[in-house]
Amino acid sequence: NMFFVVTKLTFESQAKPRDARDLASLVEKLRARFRISVEIADEFHKGGDAGVVVAAVHPNEMKLSGLIDAIADACEDSGFGRIHSENTILEDCESFTEEHEG
Repeated sequence: NMFFVVTKLTFESQAKPRDARDLASLVEKLRARFRISVEIADEFHKGGDAGVVVAAVHPNEMKLSGLIDAIADACEDSGFGRIHSENTILEDCESFTEEHEG
């Protein structure tokens, strides 16, 4: 049985706009360290707050949950800024596919 998680981590707003290269470099570091799918949140490119969207799949629900915590900590430890909000979807792949078959 597999679980999937999609999380959006948004950084606190800052008076000085963040450098897109810094955010891209953070994304690369997260990809390399956690071997997960990470993208820069859309709003950032539209002048909004900086954020990252993370997606991962794992058979252990608790591991996924812990992974998201570790990623949030890594973001804060990176010096890029504090995480202001975290929106997470954590679902069982099986129940998800059953609902969408038919």
